[in-house]
Amino acid sequence: MRTSILLSSLAFATGISAQYYANQTEPFQLILSSTTNSTLNGAALYACHEGAAIEGLCVGASGPPSLSNTYNFNYTDQQTPDEVLGYTGLVTWVLHGGNFNASSSLQLEPQPTTNVAVPLFFPGDQGFASFGFDQEDKLYVLGYLDNTVSPPVYKTQAYYHWYACITNAGYVYQTLAWTVGSGAPENPSCQKVDVKRVFI
Repeated sequence: MRTSILLSSLAFATGISAQYYANQTEPFQLILSSTTNSTLNGAALYACHEGAAIEGLCVGASGPPSLSNTYNFNYTDQQTPDEVLGYTGLVTWVLHGGNFNASSSLQLEPQPTTNVAVPLFFPGDQGFASFGFDQEDKLYVLGYLDNTVSPPVYKTQAYYHWYACITNAGYVYQTLAWTVGSGAPENPSCQKVDVKRVFI
């Protein structure tokens, strides 16, 4: 009985979230840019298997749009967009199964033992809703609190702590990663990148 109640609650919450983030952009690809690594510069991000219905963002050669490299951005017009940074919302991807299609949203869940987090897609629209794309279509995470001063103060700011790293969030791949805080990533394989949205 607890399981059915939990599943019903999850379905209800997902439905509310999907309604809230009802606006969706045209599809796009996510392309890396790097000033220090010509192999990474222009590489594309592909959804890659990390677990049961869980996908990471693996680095691969750029190519035509496909089911594994096409994304959307979902947002709500119930928020007031920032004059420079625009809307924040969900980066979404559709998991295509044998007899189903499930919308998945990107989540950023740092681990307490490392400063390198692996962004992962999970089914549903309960993802991390502070992603956005700036005027240059670069993917950012919006922060609202400046912890570099004491006491911390409220400050709206875009952060671009993206790296391409060899990670293990289920399997060993070269994936997109996020460094928590302003320090260098602990993972020695990480190389700094920007992530750009390129509409199809």
